[in-house]
Amino acid sequence: MFKYLMRMMTCFSLFVISPAFAQTAPAEGASKTQNIQTAETGWQVVCRFATQDRTKLSCSMVYETYSANDRVRIASVEIVKADKNRVMIVSAPIGVSLKDGIFVELDNAKLGQLVYSHCQNNGCFASLDLTDAMVASLKKAKILSLTFLDLQSSKIKSDISLVGFGAAFDKSDDK
Repeated sequence: MFKYLMRMMTCFSLFVISPAFAQTAPAEGASKTQNIQTAETGWQVVCRFATQDRTKLSCSMVYETYSANDRVRIASVEIVKADKNRVMIVSAPIGVSLKDGIFVELDNAKLGQLVYSHCQNNGCFASLDLTDAMVASLKKAKILSLTFLDLQSSKIKSDISLVGFGAAFDKSDDK
């Protein structure tokens, strides 16, 4: 009997604690924009072996934002090397409106809208081929803003700091 009660308590606590089960209905007349306090990782350079013989490294740069309360990932940006240029891969959480895509701004100037390419269990993804001019703009700017809509059409905005972007870009190029 004791084991059964402990198992039930464990299941109940997982249900209560898990953010996946936390659903809140918007109050009538509530704002349609969600202001989420975030914790950022800053720009990080991540290198992996690109060949079987482990003689060549392939490096990318990553920035992630998390909700400050429960550390659930809100958005991430990864910049990877392609053949001759760079590709920016943006991820948004599961439960976004796929038809609306991701709205992108650079220092409050609208850049455009990205279309989702696919979703996996860890998020939904969109990508953008970066030109040299775009990279130069990112190095000079302060904030890259990503806005996406949830299934109730509420806006979720995640600001990505570009402080340290240039140094991380140059470091990821050295490998």
